Amino acid sequence: MADDIDTSNDNQQKHTDIHIANIRKQAQLPKGVKGDCDLCGEWSGRLITGICAPCRDLHQVA
Repeated sequence: MADDIDTSNDNQQKHTDIHIANIRKQAQLPKGVKGDCDLCGEWSGRLITGICAPCRDLHQVA
């Protein structure tokens, strides 16, 4: 029989796993396309919603 600490640890692990899964789900970016960035005008091999990775990072855009 599990003691209270084991039960608490199991519950905390389940809670953590659910949060990790939710964060991973939200972090998924759509497939990128090649082209010129709408913000900086530079060519990129992967634009997401028309914006290159450096501009997404700089302007904190998803």
